[in-house]
Amino acid sequence: MIRTFIAIELKDKDTIEKITSFSSRLKQNQPKIKLVEPINLHITLKFLGNIPESIAPKIYKILKEDINGSIFQGKTLEFKMKGVGQFNRYSVLWIKLIGNIQFLQNVKEKVEQLLYEKLDIKYDKRKEFKAHLTIGRLKSKNINYNNFNIFKKLIQENRNLEFGTFKINEVKLKRSVLTPKGPTYSDLVY
Repeated sequence: MIRTFIAIELKDKDTIEKITSFSSRLKQNQPKIKLVEPINLHITLKFLGNIPESIAPKIYKILKEDINGSIFQGKTLEFKMKGVGQFNRYSVLWIKLIGNIQFLQNVKEKVEQLLYEKLDIKYDKRKEFKAHLTIGRLKSKNINYNNFNIFKKLIQENRNLEFGTFKINEVKLKRSVLTPKGPTYSDLVY
């Protein structure tokens, strides 16, 4: 069994630098925040979890031919990364993706449909594509409450901060290996 997910990677170096700079400000305020490593910045299209290694090549083929080949067809879409937000009482910190979100919703739906029809992989419970890039996680037990109001204000004040572009031209099948220092991701290619 291998732990996998389908993702869109952030590759723009300038955007990654701006995100890293902002993330370091968050870390200064909340030292126990778990930041996403710059090399791991991505948008998850579908989390597959643990799957038999034998079906990974089949998933890869669907993504390569039916999604990247038939839907993207060599096109690159450009999105903006703008505004910081949070889910679940600051446990997940994210940056919003702005652009043709309906296209990505269609890609998600097509991935779901093909994986179900060809490999009997169940649909996600959440059907709507949430256009965000997770930059960090903060467990409530790790919050430094002495300056938590400053932390919340930092997020609030940057709801419209522009981080740069996010160019998308493919989706990838990724492997996730959990380690004590955090997850490591790699491309699965067959």
